[in-house]
Amino acid sequence: MAHAFVSLLCIVAVALLAPLLSWGVPRRMLPETVLLILGGVVIGPDVLGIAHIGRDIGFLRELGIAFLFLMAGYEIDVNELRGTGGRHAMIAWIGSLALAFATVAAVGVTGGPLSANGIAIAIAMTSTAIGTILPILRERDLLPTAVGVAILNHGAVGEVGPIILMALLLGTRSTWQSLVILLAFLTISLLIVRFTDRVQRAGRRLVEAIHLGGSTTAQTTIRVTILLLVGLCTLAEVFELDVVLGAFAAGFILRYAVPDGDRQLEEKLDGLAYGFFVPLFFVTSGMAIELDLTASSLIYLGAFLVLLVLTRGLPVWVSALLERRRDGSRAYSVRQSLQIAVYSTTALPIIVAVTQVAVDAGAMRASFASTLVLAGALSVLVMPALGLALSSDADREPTAPALAAARGPAEASGGRAENAARAGAAGAGAAPVPAAQAQDGSRRRRRHDLGMHQYGLTASEARYLAERLAQIEADRAHWRAQMRQQMHLDREEAEQRRAVLRAQNRAHLREERAQLRELRRETARVYEEARRRRDAGEPRE
Repeated sequence: MAHAFVSLLCIVAVALLAPLLSWGVPRRMLPETVLLILGGVVIGPDVLGIAHIGRDIGFLRELGIAFLFLMAGYEIDVNELRGTGGRHAMIAWIGSLALAFATVAAVGVTGGPLSANGIAIAIAMTSTAIGTILPILRERDLLPTAVGVAILNHGAVGEVGPIILMALLLGTRSTWQSLVILLAFLTISLLIVRFTDRVQRAGRRLVEAIHLGGSTTAQTTIRVTILLLVGLCTLAEVFELDVVLGAFAAGFILRYAVPDGDRQLEEKLDGLAYGFFVPLFFVTSGMAIELDLTASSLIYLGAFLVLLVLTRGLPVWVSALLERRRDGSRAYSVRQSLQIAVYSTTALPIIVAVTQVAVDAGAMRASFASTLVLAGALSVLVMPALGLALSSDADREPTAPALAAARGPAEASGGRAENAARAGAAGAGAAPVPAAQAQDGSRRRRRHDLGMHQYGLTASEARYLAERLAQIEADRAHWRAQMRQQMHLDREEAEQRRAVLRAQNRAHLREERAQLRELRRETARVYEEARRRRDAGEPRE
């Protein structure tokens, strides 16, 4: 147990130092995720050897990857996946899969393209580490932007697709048995969605109790989320599926249960996930990397990284380049398409999972698997840096041009509340602002002015438009709340009408039964009177 605590102490120390070092790098060229992996390599067995992955740390690592993909699934917009962006992402992934199998066949890997080794390599080349790039997108304020949405679409398909292929083609069961088990898992997930919907409709008091308990020491909202996550991960383990699939499904279900978001819940989940579990996963991923490299291993590493760019990045770039808006114009420029492709080429967790399955099945050598994992880690180092080099202030604008002009690039990227708070503090007589902060504020104002002039708006017009957009959003939220309340009242009224009809029906049945009993008694009385007269010899009437 002492070794486990020593390893955990080293891991949390790296988790604390990584963001501090990342903030010190100009333009944050080194993301926190990269520093966490590098820190894991340093404290791992191949460098300092002061931390090791035992059973205890290994279990925490599984929880870390579960939380990582819970947050990734929660960030995915299902409606966006159903739209044009989702279709383009699916087509790009199918193209990546075809290119991957063609590449494996052309290279001539051991066992051929349809062997477990060939399938594992092909699946590894089609993956996108959405969980890995999600914290990077958060750091760079790309999540609420059009580029960020496109990256999330490609990442979701590039994460779920390989997981399904792993379950179907690399499991110990036959393909048909694996398909039946996958369908059973999907059915149970859909039943949970239906159950959640029914609880929200019928169990109003239960839902209110959960929400009220979320702001007390009970923390019921977090406990319900953890129950959902652990339950689906347990179900995935029982079905011998990857834990990632259960965590992703939990994130989707959580987003379905909270379609408009819940700031309080999201802040608590961020603190729990990104404060401990997610950094622990990245650090332990670095600890698992073997640095015993030979000349052939370096050749394999470089070749796999190049093939990863060609098989995954190229189809994503072409797909983003061909995507069109409703008016027929390009959805993304050439630079933005390249940026989407670069981020989508980042791969690590699926490579770790698929190579582990292939090694356990005896289809892949452990040294070659470690080389592929190192190539995936190198993609996490290189691709986000290239994505940052390709970035521009225009990428931080939301999809609605008017909203971008009104808010300005800095505010549209998610800092609206913080900027307003700083402005209010300055107006209330706060302490003088340092020169560096004043320069940063002037740069933001210049960018804001450029955004207004780009759309032909004056400062007063932009303020009015921002207020009007905020009012429209408030009206929409109020309308949605009224519609939900009206639907609830309609359901209650319909239930009351059904209850009245059932009561009337029961009363009518009781009345009919009483009339029938009275008729039977009258018939019996007439019959008895007739028999008595017949016995007495009285004439019939």
